[in-house]
Amino acid sequence: MTSSVREVQHSAVLAGLPDAVITTDPHHRILVFNQAAERLFGIDAVYVIGTSLYEFIPVLQDEASPQTAVRADGETFFAEISRSEVIVAGKRLVTLVVRDVSAQRQAEQALRDSEERFRTTFDQAAVGIAHIQLDGHWLSVNDKLCEIVGYTPAELVELTFQDITHPDDLEADLALVGQLLRGEIRTYSLHKRYLRKGGEQIWINLTVALVHAEDGSPRYFISVIEDIGEIKAAEAALRAARDELESRVEERTAELQSLSVQLQLQITELERRNAESRMLGELSEMLQACVSIEEAQDVVAHHASQLFPFAAGALYAFGPSKNMLEEAVTWNGAINASPLFTPVECWGLRRGRAFVSAAASGLHCAHVAGDHPTLCVPLLAQSETVGLFHLVSVDGRPFLEHTQRLAQMVAETVALAFMNLRLKETLRQQSIRDALTGLFNRRYLEETFERELRRATRYSHPIGVVMLDVDHFKQFNDTYGHEAGDALLQELGSVLKTSIRGEDVACRYGGEEFALLLPGANLEQTVKRAEAVREAGERMQVTSRGQRLGTVTLSLGVAAFPQHAGTLSDLLRAADFALYRAKQEGRNRTLAATAP
Repeated sequence: MTSSVREVQHSAVLAGLPDAVITTDPHHRILVFNQAAERLFGIDAVYVIGTSLYEFIPVLQDEASPQTAVRADGETFFAEISRSEVIVAGKRLVTLVVRDVSAQRQAEQALRDSEERFRTTFDQAAVGIAHIQLDGHWLSVNDKLCEIVGYTPAELVELTFQDITHPDDLEADLALVGQLLRGEIRTYSLHKRYLRKGGEQIWINLTVALVHAEDGSPRYFISVIEDIGEIKAAEAALRAARDELESRVEERTAELQSLSVQLQLQITELERRNAESRMLGELSEMLQACVSIEEAQDVVAHHASQLFPFAAGALYAFGPSKNMLEEAVTWNGAINASPLFTPVECWGLRRGRAFVSAAASGLHCAHVAGDHPTLCVPLLAQSETVGLFHLVSVDGRPFLEHTQRLAQMVAETVALAFMNLRLKETLRQQSIRDALTGLFNRRYLEETFERELRRATRYSHPIGVVMLDVDHFKQFNDTYGHEAGDALLQELGSVLKTSIRGEDVACRYGGEEFALLLPGANLEQTVKRAEAVREAGERMQVTSRGQRLGTVTLSLGVAAFPQHAGTLSDLLRAADFALYRAKQEGRNRTLAATAP
């Protein structure tokens, strides 16, 4: 075979090799650079032939371990290099077979790193990790698991997980293991209890997965065990705290409900007391506006029926004799008590303060009939008893302290109002009556005439006026003294009261001079009544200090509306002129005024 043929065959072999082939001369100059080498180093052979091998393999080592090579673009990579030498024409040629092992080296390093990380994780994990055989024996365990269960690794691998599982939790654990082996689940987690070396129970959180072989058959379990003793203790403490909180909430809720009920009762009581206060205020205001005792009594009955809706009541006042109490007004039905009784029949009046009878067997006032609870409150004002405020419980309800206080306030208000009305009446009487004779005074005559004049004008009625005085009164005074003169005037006042009608007005006009106002009487009727008064005057019997005094006579002048005048002053002036004429004509007579 010729040399040219052998070269062609050699080139064909080199081109078909998958690995890079480089042949160098004794000076390490490249003689052969096949296609695989061109692909590996990223450069065509034409640019490489004759260049130094060290541009691509900086350091050529004798051993076969991976060495560093450099591509044409400067990238370095790991290469596995096989070296052989041949002698050709007396020259030593070196042939290198270069294979890129960077990916293999990276994979091997990644595997080593992964194994190292797994070992570090397994050994230094904060949770227990174990590989467990299918029958439950421990294959490998880390330090944390040994710390959790209290066994050494050597002691633990002699046991199964069933041996250290609490009996009460084993059935549930094995059931989950069965599901895992049957492929029903891929993993499971379970809170269970382990028995530490020595028998102490500990709570753990167990997470289990199954490792399969390439053919899908189960190989072993991987278990992750976490000590949750503190969590369980915290849960127990939390449950206890929750239970205590719920208990406190229930207690507090009950307290709040009780307080709410009490508050509602207090609000109801406050509203009731506010209503009572308003009613008391209204009672006081109404009583102040009353102009008579009778009107005030009706006001008391109206308000007492609302202030004490459960009780019948009555208001008693002293009669004219001042030794008997008479029923003045009642409210809320019959009271079963006497309408008239003496003060000694009432314990409240005897003691001068409120008296309560609560039961049939206890003390009762004599003026009360029946066995219902009663309350008697004297009406006291300025140390004077003016009456009695009396209540009877209709439904048998006792009179509580609040009701007693309320009744006492009502009684005080009523007593003060009655005393004020009596005082007003006394002052009014003093303002319109003459103190000596008890007749009305000139002021009252003027007020009455204005009222009667309006009525007479409206209905065209007459009004008669009489002026009279005592004949020789100064002489009588000088003879018998002023005391006798006062006795005479008092007796004349009595005569005038009995000689006139109820609607007539008799007044002391001044000194010994008197006036009579006779509504509805014409001149003729007035003259007749005046004459009757004159005759009654003649019959007067005047005594002073037990001594009978002499008789007196009266002179009278008469005038009438509308014949003589349209005003009181003009009528009195006309009657006065008639009186003056009666005295001039001899006294002891009645004369009518002349027409104007």
